[in-house]
Amino acid sequence: MDQPIRVLLIEDNAADARLIEFMLGEARGLSLKLEWASSLTAGVAHLQRYPVDAVLLDLGLPESTGLDTLQRLLSQGHSVPTLVVLSGLTDEEVAVQALQAGAQDYLVKGQVDSSLLIRAIRYAIGRSQAEEALRQAHSEAQAAKERAEEASRAKSSFLANMSHDLRTPLNGILGFAQILQWDRSLTERQQLGVSAIRQSGEHLLTLINDILDVAKIEAGKVEIVTSEFPVAKFFQVIDDIIRVKAQQKPSLEFVCDFAPNLPQAIRTDERRLRQVLLNLLDNAVKFTERGVVTLKVRFTPPMRMLFEVQDTGEAMSEEQLARLFQPFEQVGDAHQRGGGTGLGLVISQQFVRLMGGDIQVDSRRGMGNTFSFELDVATSEWTSRVETPSETAALSYRGPKRRVLVVDDVPENRAVLISALEAVGFDVREATSGHDGIALAQSLLPDLIVMDIVMPDIGGVEVIQQLRKIPRIEAIPIVVVSASATPEVEASAMAVGANSFLRKPVNLKDLMQCTARLLHIAWIDGAQEQRGSPGRVVA
Repeated sequence: MDQPIRVLLIEDNAADARLIEFMLGEARGLSLKLEWASSLTAGVAHLQRYPVDAVLLDLGLPESTGLDTLQRLLSQGHSVPTLVVLSGLTDEEVAVQALQAGAQDYLVKGQVDSSLLIRAIRYAIGRSQAEEALRQAHSEAQAAKERAEEASRAKSSFLANMSHDLRTPLNGILGFAQILQWDRSLTERQQLGVSAIRQSGEHLLTLINDILDVAKIEAGKVEIVTSEFPVAKFFQVIDDIIRVKAQQKPSLEFVCDFAPNLPQAIRTDERRLRQVLLNLLDNAVKFTERGVVTLKVRFTPPMRMLFEVQDTGEAMSEEQLARLFQPFEQVGDAHQRGGGTGLGLVISQQFVRLMGGDIQVDSRRGMGNTFSFELDVATSEWTSRVETPSETAALSYRGPKRRVLVVDDVPENRAVLISALEAVGFDVREATSGHDGIALAQSLLPDLIVMDIVMPDIGGVEVIQQLRKIPRIEAIPIVVVSASATPEVEASAMAVGANSFLRKPVNLKDLMQCTARLLHIAWIDGAQEQRGSPGRVVA
C-alpha cells in the first residue's frame, strides 16, 4: 500500500486548521496525513525532527506576518519540502514575490475549497519532484562533462608526453643518419646502409605520427595551419618520393599530370596537404602491380584546385569500399598490404575535411581506382625565394667564425646538433640545463642559441623569458628544437621571444636554412671548394 502524503500545516488559528483538515479528508483516491504546528517555531522544530512531503504555511502568524514569515522559514538552514502559501491577502504582488521566493503555489483564504486545495498540493508536489529531477539531471550532466573534460586533459597530456618520448630517440637516429649522409668518404655500400637507416627511421616516425594524429583528431586537437609555399617545389618533393617507390615495381609507371595554369604559389596547410597526397599515392603504388599511377592536378580560377590520384589496379568490392575509411583497416590482399597502421586514409579524410573538402572514391572493374578532392586555396606569385641547401651538400660559409650555444639536457640530442653545426664550420658550445644555458649565454655572448623546450630544472620558455631581460644578450636569435611539437608549445615559445621553432626529429636542412636566415649568412658548397672551384652559394 502506498505511503500517505504527509502534510505539515503551520497555522495559529485552530478553526482554520480544522477546516483544512476537513478539506483534506474529502480527497478521493489520495491518502493525505495532516500534521499541525501552531507557530513558526513549532513548525521549524517539526521539520527538523520528522520528514514531510509538503508544507502549508499561513503568512499571518503571531511571530511574524506577510513575506517575512516565508523568508524566516526558508532561512532556517535546512531543506524545506514542497511549499504552498496560505494568506488572507489578495495582493497579486505579494503572490508573485512569494512564488519568486520559493513557494510552489499561493492560495487565498476564503477562496479555497477542498478540490482546489488538494489539487494545489498534488500539483505542487509534482512540480517540486520535476524540478528536483531536473536538478539531479543537470548535476549528473555537469559531473559527466567534468569527467569528460578531465579525460580529455589526461589524454592530451598523455599524447604530449608520448610524442616527446618517442621523438627524442628518433632525433638521435635520424639526426646522425643525416650527418653521415654528408660524409663523402663513405663507400657506396655504406651510403646505402645509412640511407636504409634513415628511411626506416622516417617510416617509424610516420607510423608514430599516424597514431598520434588519429588520437588528436578524436580529441579535437588538430588545427589547420596555413602558409604560403611554391607549387612547383611542393609537387617536386612528392614526385621524388613516389617515383622512387614506383620504380621498385618494374611494370609500374608513375605520371604527374599538372594543368599549365597552376598558380606559382598557394596558401593552405602545406604539411597536411602533402601528407594526404603522399598517403593516397603510397596506397596507389602499394596496391597496383602493373600499369600507371597518376597524380592529376587541375586549377579553376580564382581559387579552386582539384587533386586526383588514379591507378590501374584492381577495383575494390562493395565490402572493401565500406571499410575504406575505418581506422586500422587495410583492404587488398595480405601480400600487398605491407607495413602500416591502416590509418592513412582515415587521417587523410579528416585532414581534407578540416581544409574544407571531402575525399571521393570511384572504383570500377577494368578502370582502376580514383581518389579525388577539391580545395579552395589562396593564390599568389612566388618572387622572393632562396635556394635551400641540398640533403647531402658539404656546406660551409664565408666570413668570421660564428659561435652557437646548444642547450639540451639529453646528451644524444646535443650530440646531433653539435655534430651538424660543427660540420659546417660553427664554433659550438653546449649547456646541459636551463640554468647552465643562461649562465653560458652571459659569459660566451654567442651569435645564436639552439635550445630544447623541456628540461628538468627550468623550462625553455622560462629560459627565453630570462634571456630576453638581460642586457647584451636580449637580442640574440633563439631557435627552439623540441620533441614537444604541439601548436600550443610552439605558440608559447614564440610568444616569449623565440625566433624560430623546429620539431624533433630535426631535419638538418631546415636547421641550416633557419640558421642562415637568422645569422644572415650564405651557404657555400664545400665539396666544390675542395675541388678548386670557388664554390656555389646555395642560400
